[in-house]
Amino acid sequence: MTDSGATLLAAIIAAGVAGVGLIWSVVSFMLTRRTQRATDARQEWSRRFEHAHALAFSSDLKEAASGLTLIEALARERWVTDEDRATAVSILSSLTRVAEAPAAQLRATILAEVRNPAVAAALGRVEPGPKGRFEVYRDASGDYRWRLKSAGGHYLAVSEGHSSEAAAMSSLELARRELGSEPPE
Repeated sequence: MTDSGATLLAAIIAAGVAGVGLIWSVVSFMLTRRTQRATDARQEWSRRFEHAHALAFSSDLKEAASGLTLIEALARERWVTDEDRATAVSILSSLTRVAEAPAAQLRATILAEVRNPAVAAALGRVEPGPKGRFEVYRDASGDYRWRLKSAGGHYLAVSEGHSSEAAAMSSLELARRELGSEPPE
């Protein structure tokens, strides 16, 4: 092989390696971009689910209904995992014991979409109904409020301030009926 032939062969090999490197860079960029978009979409989904969860526990019936609607829509997103569905089912389980209630019907629908049979069976055995109690108290500004306290001692929901205990009790009763909880202490 002559010097010019060797130089040409070396140039062809170098161009091939550079071409493969360029192709790998483009593929790597596309994969990274796709992964980042999926991560961003999951984060946005989580933010929306947290908002829907808060709305579902609202004492305002319209807000609670919109929270259930959002949970239903979010449970059908393509980013949803069985873990996400299990979270939704757990939240919906705590909202009501009444089988005909919208939360119970939505719970059954989402539970049917859980792909892992063991997870679905475990969630199906969870007894529906609230896992906490309502409390009425007077805040630092003198307003009457109610709050929903979980069995673990965490506050799940707190009402707006009311000028009288009777008004707070009326608001609490409305929320309790909708959520199917036990009467306050």
